[in-house]
Amino acid sequence: MRLTVRTLLAWRDHMLSEADQRDLNEKVLSHVAAQEIEQRIERVLGNLDMPSPQVDATGLAASANSMAEFLDNALAEDCLGPFESNCIESDVQLCEAAECHHILSEMLGQQELIEVLPLNECQMLVGLTEAKASLLLSQEGQVTDVYNARSIREELDAIDAKPHAEISQCVMESREKKQRVAPFAIIVAVTLLFLLVSVFGFQLFSTFGNNAVQQQALQQPLSPDLSMQGIDEGSQNVAEPRQAIDANERSKELSDEVAVQPAVEPLVSSDNMVKPQAPENATAQESIQEVPIQKESASPAVGTVAASKSSMVTDVQVPQGTAMAIGVPAGSVPNVPSISVDKDADMGGMNSDAPASILEQPILGFLESDANIGWAAVLHRNRLTNRDELDGWLALPAESTLGVYEEIQVPPGLSPVLDVGGVTVRMKPRTHAIFKLDSLQKPRIELLSGSIIIRSGNDTDQIGIAAGGLNGIILSGLSGSVAINVARAPENMLAARQTKQIQVARVIAQERPVLWRQTQPGGLAVARPLRGLSEEFQLAPKEILEWSETSPLEASRRIVDSLPPWAVSMRSLTRLEKSASEALAEAITQPQPLLKSLIELSDSSRIENRMIATETLALLGWYDQVVELLAASPRPGLGPSAELWVQLESQSIPAALADKTLSLAVKKSLREHVNPDQGDVIVGLATRTLHLESFDIQTLKLIELLEDDNIIFRRYAIQWLRELFVETPSDVAKYRADWNEEQLAEGSDWWRQRYEQGLLVRQSL
Repeated sequence: MRLTVRTLLAWRDHMLSEADQRDLNEKVLSHVAAQEIEQRIERVLGNLDMPSPQVDATGLAASANSMAEFLDNALAEDCLGPFESNCIESDVQLCEAAECHHILSEMLGQQELIEVLPLNECQMLVGLTEAKASLLLSQEGQVTDVYNARSIREELDAIDAKPHAEISQCVMESREKKQRVAPFAIIVAVTLLFLLVSVFGFQLFSTFGNNAVQQQALQQPLSPDLSMQGIDEGSQNVAEPRQAIDANERSKELSDEVAVQPAVEPLVSSDNMVKPQAPENATAQESIQEVPIQKESASPAVGTVAASKSSMVTDVQVPQGTAMAIGVPAGSVPNVPSISVDKDADMGGMNSDAPASILEQPILGFLESDANIGWAAVLHRNRLTNRDELDGWLALPAESTLGVYEEIQVPPGLSPVLDVGGVTVRMKPRTHAIFKLDSLQKPRIELLSGSIIIRSGNDTDQIGIAAGGLNGIILSGLSGSVAINVARAPENMLAARQTKQIQVARVIAQERPVLWRQTQPGGLAVARPLRGLSEEFQLAPKEILEWSETSPLEASRRIVDSLPPWAVSMRSLTRLEKSASEALAEAITQPQPLLKSLIELSDSSRIENRMIATETLALLGWYDQVVELLAASPRPGLGPSAELWVQLESQSIPAALADKTLSLAVKKSLREHVNPDQGDVIVGLATRTLHLESFDIQTLKLIELLEDDNIIFRRYAIQWLRELFVETPSDVAKYRADWNEEQLAEGSDWWRQRYEQGLLVRQSL
């Protein structure tokens, strides 16, 4: 199928068959020009500032008839090429074609949106069209077509209005009746409303009258024994022990009666009554005295006493510095998380029997939406997570809060933003990090693998960093971006497959100088700084602080001319990548188990969904679906093309083989997908270690595997051969792993002859 504007629009709106859709998927991915047009379509769609074509314009490029004929596949063949060229050159025409095609595709996909005309109306419409066409046969032009359409619409409206004339007359008569009845109904409604207000007022008056009487009954005169005359400068006792016991019994009774309501702690204890000490300037508080509560069964008195005590506690002025958390705005994320506060301590020990107030659980930050795809999700594993399935990984959707300890893994295709203690943290795909509080209760990011970019609007914000052997705290400079990376070096695939890599950690200041202080992994002061660095120093813009596993006790600094790839923000996603990322975010946030959701997505009919699901499973240590997709044939099956196969294999297998623990899991999955006697061969192909006697025997074995019945052996064999020998573009076309048997034999013979003749050139190491 040719790549044209029409086929791109049909492919984008999923109006093609599955075979054509897969064919165009591969073509779009392999053609830069098609990807650029597809990105332009995404950019112009929904652009409200884009002008619309004129309705009465003329010419092939501007006529509305041309656009309609193009969408209806009725445009003449000689006009189709120039029209599509104009769409490619003009954003206005491209936007009009894409928007109209999208609307039509939605209507065709939802038949309930299309109202079918009755037979008599269809015949009437045909008759009117023929009559107008005969009258305007000699006239031409776009203006005539518009006039013709408008006149037909007016006549149809006039014909449609006649059957409804009688109904309209009935509606008018009913409206007149309603207008006559309306004044009487209003009078009745006003009368009823007046009666209801009178009854409500009487009930309100009687209720408040009873409350006033009960309050007067409670307010008994104080005896001289209850006055404050017995208090000296060193004592706070204001009641006799017997009176204190009565007050304690009364407080228990009140707590039983109002257990559902948020109670305020009584101002008396079982042993004595304590008067809260107010500051000297609080003159209004000196006149407030504690009143012992007598036993009373009247329920209104409970609310009265509680209200009076609440006002007393509220009016007490707390000296500055005694209550740090008072007045913190809701939703704010301080650098130090909120902790549980004992209200006895806040009230100065006024009531030892009152239960402590437990505040809500502290939070470390928030997970925001993905700037590329909007609503998204990541995978997290906290300390309380069940570790039964996928090692305890669960979905954490956007707008969620972060606990004081969160282990987060970012799936492929996603680049979430986190707010950690007021610092913005952008995580790149396939990044693994732990967010927690250090020993000083300060936010700290422990980067295990991948890249993050942090920034803050406040230059004085601080955050702890642990990346490999680099442990420290950023004291200032976060108003400019700071990128941190933990990776393995060397980055070539062969070293990764054979587990010959070392861990490397790097930090770079991008726009502003960054003040860095070395610490221990827990945040405490460092006892012995890394060699080559002082305990506290400043990183200049574009200066990299680097640590390597080969020399774990030292680090180095160097200035670069440009930012490395790991420090650059994530690029914009293509339409296919965005669609796959949205499908992944939707799948992992389903209420069903995460493993089930990912396996279901890995069986999707769309290859991009299958790949992102299998890559996510591999990220979590589950390789069965990855190997199954690598061993799947392309068309007519659901396997990937040669380019997609290389991408899937390079993203999943080498990273697993580089880890000593994960390598066992991926080797097990590889062996289970082939015959038992071929298990060592497939593992040797994946790890690039066949353990044969010589290089010649190894090369001949790879050429022999080019004709194997299992496509995974053929693809691994040709991949390894192309890593060993130099190929020209014409040589690449000599063999493809998805050919039929005859073509496979010819391609294998070509490689064998070239090798035996000594025409293959080894790749330079």
